[in-house]
Amino acid sequence: MPTFPLPITRVRHTGRAADLLLEAFMDGGRLAGRRPPRGIGPQQASQWIVKNVLPDCPPVMVMHATDTARYYELGDIVEHFKPFLNRREADARDYGRSMQVLQLMGDVGSPEQAAFAASYFKDVLLPNVVTMDNFALVLDTAEALALAVDMPAVERRLQAAIGSASGMSARKYGDYRNNDYPNAVLVVEGKRHLAKADPVQRLPDLVSVYLGGTAVSGPSMEVWTGRLIRAHANKPESHAAVIKTFSKAIDDAVAGKASKSVKDFVIHRAAQAIIYLQGQLTPAQEASYRAADSSQQNFLWDEY
Repeated sequence: MPTFPLPITRVRHTGRAADLLLEAFMDGGRLAGRRPPRGIGPQQASQWIVKNVLPDCPPVMVMHATDTARYYELGDIVEHFKPFLNRREADARDYGRSMQVLQLMGDVGSPEQAAFAASYFKDVLLPNVVTMDNFALVLDTAEALALAVDMPAVERRLQAAIGSASGMSARKYGDYRNNDYPNAVLVVEGKRHLAKADPVQRLPDLVSVYLGGTAVSGPSMEVWTGRLIRAHANKPESHAAVIKTFSKAIDDAVAGKASKSVKDFVIHRAAQAIIYLQGQLTPAQEASYRAADSSQQNFLWDEY
């Protein structure tokens, strides 16, 4: 039987050992990947970030702090980062750092903090002269701010840039307009739809997105839906429904006609979610999980 509240992680790294893991991830640059270390107490993670992630740090360090906050649900660190937004983004480094702070506020902040971030995004950062050199980051941030962001303002900024561009810039901006921006709109609209839906009714849709079965599925949506699923599973009255939904996904994948790679992806991710959320695999599901050809470590997984 599960114990509530479900632990985010089984704490197995404490003191200096945990600090070293956090330091390696936060200071590791892009080579560190996007998966924060598991097994650290959330309070220690918060304390390390507040002490060591400072206003002049590189943007990638805030990105890793945000990744850590998403997994460990560190809403308590948001106020530490708010002063980073000083309205003086003079170059790409300042701009990138502020964008990462906005993502943090959008993903783990309160509705009021997210609204502040969306306003700063629209009024301060979108008009910045370096915006079009960092438009992929703009769209990532818009997705993180999905519940509060003004997407038409993003489109107007892009259209203005297209209207004054030529050569390679015009082609690049046109690609944003035809591909990246519409994809971001799909994610934003998908998040808004799911956020407004009844938690019980939306569970199959959340699991479908998490298991890669929709047009909006992707790395950022894996994390976002994973967090909502985890919150749903953390309620005694709805835990069984979450496990049942993932269990059905495994059984449907085994019986389905999809390719082996697609089946293995779904089986592996769903089985890890069941184990992480303190559910039980049937013997047949356990065998399918062990036979699945996948080494991916998913959001709902503690690596124990």
